[in-house]
Amino acid sequence: MNLMYRLLVIIIGGLLIAGCGSLKTSDVLSRTGDALSKIGQKSPTDDGDQEIKPLFDQPYIDPLTEYLQRYAEDPSRSAQLGQVRQERERRCAAVARRYDMDEITEASLVLYRRGYSFSCPQDVAAYEVRLEAMQQASIPAPPPNSESLSRQLNNCYLLTQIRNFSGALDTCRGPAEAGAVGAQVRMAQIQNALGNHESAYRWAQQAAPESGEAANLLGEMYAQGLGVAQDKAAAAKWFRTAAGLGHVGAKNTLDNLVSASAGDNAD
Repeated sequence: MNLMYRLLVIIIGGLLIAGCGSLKTSDVLSRTGDALSKIGQKSPTDDGDQEIKPLFDQPYIDPLTEYLQRYAEDPSRSAQLGQVRQERERRCAAVARRYDMDEITEASLVLYRRGYSFSCPQDVAAYEVRLEAMQQASIPAPPPNSESLSRQLNNCYLLTQIRNFSGALDTCRGPAEAGAVGAQVRMAQIQNALGNHESAYRWAQQAAPESGEAANLLGEMYAQGLGVAQDKAAAAKWFRTAAGLGHVGAKNTLDNLVSASAGDNAD
C-alpha cells in the first residue's frame, strides 16, 4: 500500500512538474519570439523620412511640388507633406531674392515664368506686378487732345461770360492747372468776383506775364488792396504791363492812378 502510494505520488508529481515546465517554457518562447520578431522593423515615420530624403538632396523645386500634389490627400504622410511644403517655400523665397537683386526686366520675367510658374506662382506674379508698376511710372502722360482742350476753353469762357461761376470753375480748373493761360485768367476773374481774392491773386500771377487781362486785374488788386497789401507802385507796374500786352483800358487806368497819386502828393 505504501509502495503504491509512493508510486502514485511520484507519477502525479512528475506530471505536475512536466506540465508546469511546459507552460512556463511556452510562455517564455512566445514572449521571446514576439520581441525577436520586432527587431529590425522600421516605423512608418522612418519610411516616410527615407522617402522624402532624395527630394531634399536634389536641387530642383518642381519635384517637391509634384510630391505635394501626389500625396495631398494622404493623411499618413501629413508630417512629410509639411516638411516638403516648408522646403519648397524656402527655395521659392531664395529664388525670389535672387531675381529681386537683379534688374527687373521683361526678359527676366520670361525666364522667371518659364522656370518657376509651376512651383512658385505667387512669387512670379509679385515680380510681374513690380515690373508693370515700373513700366507705368516710366510712361509719360499723353499730351492733351487739342480739340478737347479747345472745347473746354470755349466752354470756360462762355460760362464765365454768363456768370455761371460754379459751372465755369469746374470747366476751367483742369485746363488752368495744365497751364492754359486763358483758363487761368478766367479762374482769377471768377474767384475775384466771388470775393476769393487770395485765390484770384494766385491765378492772376500765373497768367499775368502773358495776359493783359490778368496783368490789369493784378494792377486793380494792388491799387485797392484786394488779396494783397495795397501798393500803388506795384499797381502802376502791372497796369503798364497790361497796356504793353494790349489791354485797352489799362493805359487810362494807369493815367488816372498817376494823376491821383500826384494830387495826393500835392496835398
